[in-house]
Amino acid sequence: MKSIDELIWKEIKHNQIKGAQLGVYQNGLPVFEHVYGYPAETIYRLYSLSKPVAAVAAMLLVEQGKLDLLSPVSEFLEEFQEMKVWTSKGLVASERPVRVRELLNMTAGIVYPDEDGPGRFMQEAFDDIQRRADTEEAYSTREVMSIIAGQPLAFQPGENFRYGLCADVLGGVIEVITGQKLSAFYQENIFDKLDMEDTGFFVPRGKQKRLAELYCKKETPEGTVLLPDGNRHLGLGYGLVPPAFESAGAGLYSTLEDYSHFANMLAAKGVYKNRRILSEKTVEMLGVNQLGERQRQELCKSFIHLRGFGYGNLMRIHMEPGISGMNAPAGEFGWDGWSGPYCSIDLASQQVVLYMTQISAYSGWELLGKIKNIVADGKKNSCKYSDFEQNE
Repeated sequence: MKSIDELIWKEIKHNQIKGAQLGVYQNGLPVFEHVYGYPAETIYRLYSLSKPVAAVAAMLLVEQGKLDLLSPVSEFLEEFQEMKVWTSKGLVASERPVRVRELLNMTAGIVYPDEDGPGRFMQEAFDDIQRRADTEEAYSTREVMSIIAGQPLAFQPGENFRYGLCADVLGGVIEVITGQKLSAFYQENIFDKLDMEDTGFFVPRGKQKRLAELYCKKETPEGTVLLPDGNRHLGLGYGLVPPAFESAGAGLYSTLEDYSHFANMLAAKGVYKNRRILSEKTVEMLGVNQLGERQRQELCKSFIHLRGFGYGNLMRIHMEPGISGMNAPAGEFGWDGWSGPYCSIDLASQQVVLYMTQISAYSGWELLGKIKNIVADGKKNSCKYSDFEQNE
């Protein structure tokens, strides 16, 4: 698609990104795949695009009868038994336990490191976790769970929406239920079944040359420049050795090819290569908004570009195209990551859009909106994208 090529090369020319990969898939088949400045086999840090994998892992346990979404988190992680809640007048006791469902919907009150009251508590805790990452003193996943539980919630459980470390706590719950490290459960139940050969919580030595450099933007009098970003965030290391803390919310590395298998399985309502991974009803539930009106308002305050969206099961849910301004159907769902990767899944048409890049704190929503509009126009006109690309 010449128009998409022009958009992405313009981003590269103006130092908004170093390179990118884009894949559009229909009924499990690629209709457009292209690389821009990266080798096709590039491995990317997914950061928060790890979260949909955590949601699927939880739903596998739900289908097996091992997890009830209404169960208190403290049933699995006892350190969450007596939580404190931050208020302007001081800490108060939680009125009830945090439930697993609230982890999936970011309504538990568990925060990321931030500049407000509860965020500062978590920032101090994660400064220590970050200092120890990739060292012999690194905290284990369970130790990180205890540290998170020791910080106050932003509000009473279920009261509002706050994007935070909920998915990481969900990963801790999964480990307790399965008796396995998160990496082992993922490998056996998701990655092996979906032929995701290059996905995991670190990049093995033989594949490290394929790992994309993470860049950050710097504004200068001459314009924007891209510099290698040597910092790491959220307790993550450099991905070159197996981590002690396996972050369900941000810790995965993957390729466009691998993640397309995962996303296309969801687009096919749980089926991959004629093998059922999740039930159809479970996948349909992933595309249903789980937030009340007040919580949706908070979602839009936190993410201005998500006006017209809802949220649930660790993913955005497109609800009101007229408000969002995005030419995509209601019910489309997916998520993106701090380092730039993006995924959208439409069950009705079994269409997937994947975009990969590696820029810290990336905000490419305007570009992605344009790409999605071009893709939607092609679908509206019943174009075969492979033919369209050749004709261009």
